[in-house]
Amino acid sequence: MKTRMQASSGQRGFSLVEVMVSTVVALFATLAIFQSFAVSEGYRRTATSGGDASFAGELAMFVMDRDLRMAGYGINTATYLGCAVTGSQAGPPVSAINFTLAPVLINAGVGNNPDSVTIVSSSTGMMPGAINFTSALTSPTTDYTVTDAYGVTQGDVLLLAEGGQPCTLAEATNTPTAGSSNQNTIKHAVARYNPAGGLGPDYSANAVLMDMGATPTANTYKIQNNSTLANFNSLVVDQLMTNQLAQPVAANVVQLKALYGRFNSADGLVDIWNATTPTTTADWANVQAIRIALVARSAKAEKPTNPVTNACTTTTAAPSVTWEDGSTTTLDVSATAPTGPAWQCYRYRVFHVTSSLRNLIWTPS
Repeated sequence: MKTRMQASSGQRGFSLVEVMVSTVVALFATLAIFQSFAVSEGYRRTATSGGDASFAGELAMFVMDRDLRMAGYGINTATYLGCAVTGSQAGPPVSAINFTLAPVLINAGVGNNPDSVTIVSSSTGMMPGAINFTSALTSPTTDYTVTDAYGVTQGDVLLLAEGGQPCTLAEATNTPTAGSSNQNTIKHAVARYNPAGGLGPDYSANAVLMDMGATPTANTYKIQNNSTLANFNSLVVDQLMTNQLAQPVAANVVQLKALYGRFNSADGLVDIWNATTPTTTADWANVQAIRIALVARSAKAEKPTNPVTNACTTTTAAPSVTWEDGSTTTLDVSATAPTGPAWQCYRYRVFHVTSSLRNLIWTPS
Protein backbone atom coordinates (compact mmCIF):
# COMPACT_ATOMS: atom_id res chain seq x y z
CA MET A 1 0.00 0.00 0.00
CA LYS A 2 1.52 3.34 -1.03
CA THR A 3 1.26 6.49 0.99
CA ARG A 4 1.28 9.75 -0.93
CA MET A 5 3.32 12.55 0.60
CA GLN A 6 1.53 15.81 0.39
CA ALA A 7 3.27 19.18 0.75
CA SER A 8 2.35 21.30 3.65
CA SER A 9 0.20 24.18 2.64
CA GLY A 10 2.71 26.59 4.33
CA GLN A 11 5.77 25.67 2.18
CA ARG A 12 6.62 26.84 -1.33
CA GLY A 13 9.78 27.66 -3.47
CA PHE A 14 11.30 31.05 -4.48
CA SER A 15 9.62 32.85 -7.27
CA LEU A 16 11.58 34.12 -10.26
CA VAL A 17 11.16 37.72 -9.12
CA GLU A 18 12.62 36.93 -5.70
CA VAL A 19 15.62 35.18 -7.25
CA MET A 20 16.28 38.14 -9.53
CA VAL A 21 15.97 40.63 -6.67
CA SER A 22 18.38 38.66 -4.47
CA THR A 23 20.85 38.41 -7.37
CA VAL A 24 20.79 42.17 -7.89
CA VAL A 25 21.32 42.75 -4.16
CA ALA A 26 24.26 40.33 -4.16
CA LEU A 27 25.79 42.10 -7.17
CA PHE A 28 25.54 45.46 -5.43
CA ALA A 29 27.15 43.99 -2.31
CA THR A 30 29.97 42.49 -4.37
CA LEU A 31 30.51 45.82 -6.14
CA ALA A 32 30.72 47.63 -2.81
CA ILE A 33 33.24 45.07 -1.50
CA PHE A 34 35.45 45.40 -4.59
CA GLN A 35 35.29 49.20 -4.45
CA SER A 36 36.35 49.12 -0.81
CA PHE A 37 39.16 46.72 -1.70
CA ALA A 38 40.31 48.99 -4.56
CA VAL A 39 40.42 52.01 -2.24
CA SER A 40 42.26 49.99 0.41
CA GLU A 41 44.74 48.71 -2.18
CA GLY A 42 45.34 52.27 -3.36
CA TYR A 43 46.13 53.42 0.18
CA ARG A 44 48.40 50.41 0.67
CA ARG A 45 50.25 51.07 -2.60
CA THR A 46 50.71 54.75 -1.71
CA ALA A 47 52.01 53.98 1.77
CA THR A 48 54.34 51.24 0.54
CA SER A 49 55.64 53.31 -2.37
CA GLY A 50 56.29 56.29 -0.12
CA GLY A 51 58.12 54.04 2.33
CA ASP A 52 60.27 52.59 -0.46
CA ALA A 53 61.23 56.06 -1.69
CA SER A 54 62.03 57.26 1.83
CA PHE A 55 64.22 54.28 2.62
CA ALA A 56 66.12 54.45 -0.69
CA GLY A 57 66.70 58.21 -0.40
CA GLU A 58 67.80 58.08 3.24
CA LEU A 59 70.23 55.25 2.52
CA ALA A 60 71.71 57.00 -0.52
CA MET A 61 72.14 60.30 1.32
CA PHE A 62 73.64 58.61 4.39
CA VAL A 63 76.32 56.86 2.33
CA MET A 64 77.23 60.01 0.41
CA ASP A 65 77.22 62.21 3.52
CA ARG A 66 79.56 59.78 5.28
CA ASP A 67 82.14 60.27 2.53
CA LEU A 68 81.52 64.04 2.40
CA ARG A 69 82.43 64.38 6.08
CA MET A 70 85.91 63.04 5.26
CA ALA A 71 86.28 64.84 1.92
CA GLY A 72 89.69 66.44 1.56
CA TYR A 73 91.26 64.74 4.58
CA GLY A 74 94.95 64.21 3.80
CA ILE A 75 94.98 66.84 1.05
CA ASN A 76 96.91 69.00 3.45
CA THR A 77 97.96 71.88 1.24
CA ALA A 78 96.00 73.89 -1.29
CA THR A 79 99.08 74.25 -3.48
CA TYR A 80 98.35 71.06 -5.41
CA LEU A 81 94.58 71.19 -5.61
CA GLY A 82 93.25 70.43 -9.06
CA CYS A 83 96.24 68.38 -10.24
CA ALA A 84 95.45 65.33 -12.37
CA VAL A 85 96.22 62.19 -10.38
CA THR A 86 97.35 59.15 -12.37
CA GLY A 87 98.34 55.68 -11.29
CA SER A 88 97.74 52.02 -11.92
CA GLN A 89 96.65 49.02 -9.93
CA ALA A 90 98.20 45.59 -10.40
CA GLY A 91 95.83 43.06 -11.94
CA PRO A 92 95.31 40.97 -13.75
CA PRO A 93 94.26 42.96 -15.57
CA VAL A 94 96.23 46.10 -14.78
CA SER A 95 93.78 48.99 -14.39
CA ALA A 96 94.47 52.69 -14.74
CA ILE A 97 93.50 55.13 -11.98
CA ASN A 98 92.60 58.71 -12.84
CA PHE A 99 90.96 61.41 -10.73
CA THR A 100 91.38 65.07 -9.77
CA LEU A 101 93.09 65.97 -6.49
CA ALA A 102 90.19 67.82 -4.89
CA PRO A 103 87.90 67.09 -1.94
CA VAL A 104 84.87 66.99 -4.24
CA LEU A 105 84.61 67.12 -8.03
CA ILE A 106 81.23 67.67 -9.71
CA ASN A 107 80.77 66.34 -13.22
CA ALA A 108 77.66 68.24 -14.29
CA GLY A 109 75.13 66.31 -16.36
CA VAL A 110 74.09 67.76 -19.71
CA GLY A 111 70.73 69.51 -19.45
CA ASN A 112 68.49 67.73 -16.97
CA ASN A 113 70.64 64.61 -16.84
CA PRO A 114 71.98 63.73 -13.36
CA ASP A 115 75.36 64.97 -12.12
CA SER A 116 78.06 62.68 -10.77
CA VAL A 117 80.21 63.49 -7.74
CA THR A 118 83.74 62.25 -6.94
CA ILE A 119 84.90 62.42 -3.31
CA VAL A 120 88.57 62.02 -2.31
CA SER A 121 90.09 61.55 1.14
CA SER A 122 92.97 59.84 2.95
CA SER A 123 92.53 56.96 5.39
CA THR A 124 95.70 57.53 7.42
CA GLY A 125 95.31 57.49 11.17
CA MET A 126 98.19 59.93 11.63
CA MET A 127 97.99 63.71 11.43
CA PRO A 128 98.62 64.15 7.71
CA GLY A 129 101.25 66.58 6.56
CA ALA A 130 103.16 67.11 3.33
CA ILE A 131 106.56 65.36 3.40
CA ASN A 132 109.34 67.13 1.53
CA PHE A 133 111.80 65.38 -0.78
CA THR A 134 115.49 65.95 -0.16
CA SER A 135 116.75 64.69 -3.51
CA ALA A 136 115.37 64.32 -7.02
CA LEU A 137 114.12 61.08 -8.54
CA THR A 138 116.76 60.20 -11.09
CA SER A 139 114.87 57.25 -12.56
CA PRO A 140 111.33 55.80 -12.47
CA THR A 141 112.42 53.24 -9.83
CA THR A 142 114.39 55.54 -7.52
CA ASP A 143 113.73 55.22 -3.78
CA TYR A 144 112.22 58.29 -2.10
CA THR A 145 114.53 60.20 0.23
CA VAL A 146 112.51 62.60 2.37
CA THR A 147 112.90 64.85 5.40
CA ASP A 148 110.67 62.91 7.77
CA ALA A 149 108.67 59.78 6.99
CA TYR A 150 106.91 59.65 10.36
CA GLY A 151 103.58 57.87 10.02
CA VAL A 152 104.33 56.18 6.70
CA THR A 153 103.71 52.43 6.95
CA GLN A 154 104.36 49.62 4.52
CA GLY A 155 101.36 49.29 2.22
CA ASP A 156 100.31 52.95 2.47
CA VAL A 157 99.31 54.68 -0.74
CA LEU A 158 101.51 57.69 -1.44
CA LEU A 159 100.73 60.69 -3.58
CA LEU A 160 103.67 62.47 -5.22
CA ALA A 161 103.13 66.10 -6.20
CA GLU A 162 105.13 69.06 -7.50
CA GLY A 163 104.09 72.43 -8.87
CA GLY A 164 103.58 72.28 -12.62
CA GLN A 165 103.63 68.46 -12.65
CA PRO A 166 100.81 65.91 -12.65
CA CYS A 167 100.36 63.97 -9.43
CA THR A 168 101.25 60.28 -9.20
CA LEU A 169 100.12 57.42 -6.97
CA ALA A 170 102.68 55.04 -5.51
CA GLU A 171 102.91 52.54 -2.65
CA ALA A 172 105.30 52.39 0.29
CA THR A 173 106.98 48.97 0.27
CA ASN A 174 108.65 49.42 3.65
CA THR A 175 108.07 51.12 6.98
CA PRO A 176 110.89 53.68 7.03
CA THR A 177 113.25 54.00 9.96
CA ALA A 178 114.97 57.29 10.75
CA GLY A 179 118.41 57.50 9.20
CA SER A 180 120.83 60.39 9.32
CA SER A 181 119.41 63.91 9.18
CA ASN A 182 117.01 64.35 6.22
CA GLN A 183 117.72 60.83 4.94
CA ASN A 184 114.55 58.82 5.62
CA THR A 185 114.19 56.39 2.74
CA ILE A 186 110.97 54.94 1.37
CA LYS A 187 111.79 51.94 -0.77
CA HIS A 188 110.36 51.66 -4.26
CA ALA A 189 109.60 48.09 -5.37
CA VAL A 190 106.95 46.38 -7.45
CA ALA A 191 103.68 46.41 -5.49
CA ARG A 192 99.95 46.87 -5.98
CA TYR A 193 100.31 50.52 -6.99
CA ASN A 194 103.92 50.33 -8.23
CA PRO A 195 104.19 49.02 -11.81
CA ALA A 196 107.26 47.02 -12.81
CA GLY A 197 108.53 49.81 -15.06
CA GLY A 198 108.46 52.36 -12.27
CA LEU A 199 106.73 55.71 -12.06
CA GLY A 200 106.87 58.97 -13.91
CA PRO A 201 107.42 61.86 -14.15
CA ASP A 202 110.85 62.41 -12.59
CA TYR A 203 110.18 64.67 -9.63
CA SER A 204 112.78 67.17 -8.40
CA ALA A 205 113.90 67.85 -4.84
CA ASN A 206 111.07 70.40 -4.64
CA ALA A 207 108.42 67.67 -4.75
CA VAL A 208 106.34 66.53 -1.80
CA LEU A 209 104.82 63.26 -0.75
CA MET A 210 101.40 62.85 0.90
CA ASP A 211 100.48 59.73 2.86
CA MET A 212 96.95 58.69 1.80
CA GLY A 213 96.77 55.69 4.12
CA ALA A 214 96.27 52.03 3.24
CA THR A 215 92.72 52.42 1.88
CA PRO A 216 92.17 55.96 0.57
CA THR A 217 88.80 57.00 -0.82
CA ALA A 218 88.29 58.06 -4.41
CA ASN A 219 84.60 57.33 -4.99
CA THR A 220 82.40 58.53 -7.84
CA TYR A 221 78.67 58.53 -7.09
CA LYS A 222 76.36 58.52 -10.08
CA ILE A 223 72.91 57.42 -11.23
CA GLN A 224 72.84 54.48 -13.57
CA ASN A 225 69.99 53.01 -15.56
CA ASN A 226 69.92 49.23 -15.66
CA SER A 227 68.84 48.47 -19.21
CA THR A 228 67.99 44.86 -18.32
CA LEU A 229 65.23 45.98 -15.96
CA ALA A 230 62.53 48.28 -17.24
CA ASN A 231 62.31 51.66 -15.52
CA PHE A 232 65.04 50.81 -13.01
CA ASN A 233 67.43 53.53 -11.88
CA SER A 234 69.85 53.32 -8.98
CA LEU A 235 72.63 55.22 -7.25
CA VAL A 236 75.93 53.41 -7.76
CA VAL A 237 79.52 54.14 -6.79
CA ASP A 238 82.73 53.64 -8.76
CA GLN A 239 85.51 52.86 -6.28
CA LEU A 240 88.42 54.15 -8.33
CA MET A 241 91.22 52.97 -6.05
CA THR A 242 90.14 49.33 -6.28
CA ASN A 243 88.60 49.40 -9.77
CA GLN A 244 85.24 48.22 -8.41
CA LEU A 245 82.79 49.94 -10.73
CA ALA A 246 79.05 50.50 -10.45
CA GLN A 247 78.68 49.06 -6.96
CA PRO A 248 74.98 49.45 -5.98
CA VAL A 249 74.11 51.89 -3.19
CA ALA A 250 70.33 52.42 -3.40
CA ALA A 251 67.65 51.56 -5.95
CA ASN A 252 65.07 53.91 -7.46
CA VAL A 253 67.20 57.05 -7.17
CA VAL A 254 66.48 59.03 -10.33
CA GLN A 255 68.12 62.45 -9.99
CA LEU A 256 71.27 63.92 -8.43
CA LYS A 257 72.36 67.54 -8.58
CA ALA A 258 75.34 69.15 -6.82
CA LEU A 259 76.69 72.69 -6.36
CA TYR A 260 80.03 74.13 -5.22
CA GLY A 261 79.92 76.76 -2.49
CA ARG A 262 82.54 79.50 -3.08
CA PHE A 263 83.45 82.78 -1.46
CA ASN A 264 84.64 85.75 -3.48
CA SER A 265 85.40 88.22 -0.72
CA ALA A 266 87.78 88.54 2.20
CA ASP A 267 85.10 87.74 4.80
CA GLY A 268 85.38 84.02 4.02
CA LEU A 269 81.60 83.58 3.72
CA VAL A 270 80.20 81.36 1.01
CA ASP A 271 78.20 83.58 -1.32
CA ILE A 272 78.34 81.82 -4.72
CA TRP A 273 76.71 78.48 -5.51
CA ASN A 274 77.17 76.87 -8.91
CA ALA A 275 78.41 73.70 -10.62
CA THR A 276 81.24 75.37 -12.56
CA THR A 277 84.43 73.34 -12.21
CA PRO A 278 87.35 75.35 -10.79
CA THR A 279 90.23 75.79 -13.22
CA THR A 280 93.02 77.14 -10.99
CA THR A 281 94.51 76.26 -7.62
CA ALA A 282 93.22 79.54 -6.18
CA ASP A 283 89.72 78.81 -7.46
CA TRP A 284 89.80 75.35 -5.87
CA ALA A 285 90.89 76.91 -2.58
CA ASN A 286 87.79 79.15 -2.67
CA VAL A 287 85.49 76.11 -2.65
CA GLN A 288 84.47 75.76 0.98
CA ALA A 289 81.22 73.79 0.86
CA ILE A 290 79.14 71.44 -1.27
CA ARG A 291 75.42 71.00 -1.75
CA ILE A 292 73.92 67.73 -2.95
CA ALA A 293 70.26 66.97 -3.66
CA LEU A 294 68.87 63.67 -4.88
CA VAL A 295 65.42 62.38 -5.74
CA ALA A 296 64.13 58.92 -4.84
CA ARG A 297 61.13 57.50 -6.66
CA SER A 298 58.44 55.03 -5.57
CA ALA A 299 59.07 51.50 -6.78
CA LYS A 300 55.64 51.11 -8.39
CA ALA A 301 53.64 53.50 -10.52
CA GLU A 302 50.18 54.64 -9.50
CA LYS A 303 47.27 53.76 -11.77
CA PRO A 304 46.50 56.34 -14.47
CA THR A 305 43.86 58.89 -13.61
CA ASN A 306 42.48 58.65 -17.13
CA PRO A 307 42.48 55.00 -18.30
CA VAL A 308 41.79 56.10 -21.88
CA THR A 309 44.81 58.41 -22.30
CA ASN A 310 46.89 56.78 -19.49
CA ALA A 311 47.45 60.29 -18.10
CA CYS A 312 48.53 60.53 -14.45
CA THR A 313 48.15 63.30 -11.89
CA THR A 314 50.08 61.62 -9.07
CA THR A 315 52.92 64.12 -9.56
CA THR A 316 52.06 67.28 -11.45
CA ALA A 317 55.30 69.28 -11.08
CA ALA A 318 59.00 68.46 -11.04
CA PRO A 319 60.45 67.99 -7.54
CA SER A 320 62.52 70.87 -6.13
CA VAL A 321 64.61 71.70 -3.08
CA THR A 322 64.73 74.96 -1.14
CA TRP A 323 68.13 75.55 0.43
CA GLU A 324 68.97 77.25 3.71
CA ASP A 325 69.47 80.65 2.04
CA GLY A 326 66.05 80.50 0.37
CA SER A 327 67.32 79.65 -3.12
CA THR A 328 65.58 76.86 -5.03
CA THR A 329 66.88 74.14 -7.34
CA THR A 330 64.47 72.29 -9.65
CA LEU A 331 65.17 68.57 -9.96
CA ASP A 332 63.70 67.59 -13.31
CA VAL A 333 63.12 63.82 -13.42
CA SER A 334 61.56 63.58 -16.88
CA ALA A 335 64.91 62.63 -18.46
CA THR A 336 65.17 59.42 -16.44
CA ALA A 337 63.34 56.20 -17.26
CA PRO A 338 60.48 56.03 -17.82
CA THR A 339 60.77 59.04 -20.09
CA GLY A 340 57.84 61.07 -21.31
CA PRO A 341 54.60 61.68 -19.37
CA ALA A 342 54.90 58.33 -17.54
CA TRP A 343 57.15 59.97 -14.91
CA GLN A 344 54.03 61.64 -13.49
CA CYS A 345 52.64 58.25 -12.40
CA TYR A 346 55.25 57.96 -9.63
CA ARG A 347 55.72 59.57 -6.23
CA TYR A 348 59.01 61.30 -5.38
CA ARG A 349 60.94 62.25 -2.25
CA VAL A 350 63.74 64.84 -2.20
CA PHE A 351 66.79 64.54 0.07
CA HIS A 352 69.51 67.16 0.38
CA VAL A 353 72.59 68.05 2.38
CA THR A 354 74.88 71.07 2.68
CA SER A 355 78.34 70.06 3.88
CA SER A 356 81.31 72.29 4.67
CA LEU A 357 84.64 71.02 3.41
CA ARG A 358 86.19 71.34 6.86
CA ASN A 359 89.26 69.29 6.05
CA LEU A 360 90.20 71.83 3.40
CA ILE A 361 89.32 74.80 5.62
CA TRP A 362 91.57 73.50 8.39
CA THR A 363 94.69 72.96 6.25
CA PRO A 364 97.80 74.95 7.23
CA SER A 365 97.76 76.78 3.90
